[in-house]
Amino acid sequence: MPKKKKKAQKMKTILTSGIIVLIPILIVFVILWNNTSPPDHLKIAPPFIIGEVPENVIEAEAPDDIIALDLITEIPDLPGHDDIVLQEHLNRAFVAGMDGWIWMVNLYEKKAEPFVDVPLMAAGIRLVPETDDKIVFCSSHLSGETYPEVDKVGIYELTISSKEIYPIINRVPKTVYDVAIPYDNVGTVYTEDNPTILSLDDLNDENSRPLVFCNDLDISKDGNRIYFSEPFAYEGTSMGGGAFGEAITLGTNGLLWCVDLENNIVYLVAQNYSFLDGVLLEDEVEYEVDYGENAKETSILITETIKFRIVRLIISGDDAGSDQILWDNLPGMPDGMDRDSNGNIWVGFLKSRSKIITWVHKHPWIKPFMLRLPQSRLPVPKETGFMQLSPDGSEVLYYTMHDGSRLSDISVVVPGKAAIYLPNFQKESKGLNKIKFPLR
Repeated sequence: MPKKKKKAQKMKTILTSGIIVLIPILIVFVILWNNTSPPDHLKIAPPFIIGEVPENVIEAEAPDDIIALDLITEIPDLPGHDDIVLQEHLNRAFVAGMDGWIWMVNLYEKKAEPFVDVPLMAAGIRLVPETDDKIVFCSSHLSGETYPEVDKVGIYELTISSKEIYPIINRVPKTVYDVAIPYDNVGTVYTEDNPTILSLDDLNDENSRPLVFCNDLDISKDGNRIYFSEPFAYEGTSMGGGAFGEAITLGTNGLLWCVDLENNIVYLVAQNYSFLDGVLLEDEVEYEVDYGENAKETSILITETIKFRIVRLIISGDDAGSDQILWDNLPGMPDGMDRDSNGNIWVGFLKSRSKIITWVHKHPWIKPFMLRLPQSRLPVPKETGFMQLSPDGSEVLYYTMHDGSRLSDISVVVPGKAAIYLPNFQKESKGLNKIKFPLR
């Protein structure tokens, strides 16, 4: 046989063998691709550009990792937790434990004990104004945990003296997602002409649905209105690992609700935001904080955690229905927010912003592959941190990022008289974490 024919025959044999080997590999790939297909509700958003960290943030950065240097961890019996209510004048605190209990902490004796077993897991918690005896809190599923079927997602009220738990709301009006967003807005903010208002007594299967995910809340100064976030409303969703899909896709499924206890109604305040998480009310016109009894919220700060920004929603006045990006391109994922006695705002950064996630959001073609990976394979930063803003949120007063060696997931910063407390949203975490004033 001529050399050319032999060479061609050899090449044909190699190609045939390669195809024979490749076909089963392709079949296995197609099967795996189909079997790991993400749920239909995970819709990948268009490219999202995250810019450089604002200079104002960088200029306020602490020169050292103060968490690594100055963190004090007390009360090792205390499990990982999401939020804290301080009652320093009574030498106590209440902690939303990730074990499904609200714990009571004796700040003077530095001891803690499980106080009450709550439905599901308590998340954002607040003291009801003008009382030392009532706490309101969100309650939701934690990823990987199982709970009794009778436990429902919702807003609950705890009476401390009796340990009684009262369900305030666990259903919300059915939501239309295909709504217009005003031209200059990030999302949709409803005003007084709100079409979603329903009486709490009239909620039923036809006009409402079960609340699926309650993550954080704030309560008006008069105690009549509770604003709470529902980052997304997929059936079977959960806190923690259950949020990974949304964090990758950047879906605009975030909802903000209000339950008005005085008028016995519930209504949608805002929608079309990405993982609407932290909630903090602002009082009086032009966002000047007024702690008087007659102060009424005119705007609301929210964190769009997965987009690394804080947004102001204006709910009354001439600009009602509009929103403003207060801080964009932040160095970490802003989670919960709280105020100190001077009105300054403290923001927890659950995780730092990595170069990888910045690139991924700019190039969403990679996201179908990422959604098929086990969560343990996804790149997750170790760094966590926090920042402090002026009362109107316009100025960064302090910022620090921690290498993750002592804390891994700061969900919120709770300021006290002599220290700030740093809840660590990790179930395996132990202890009450604080840094004394003044911060270095």
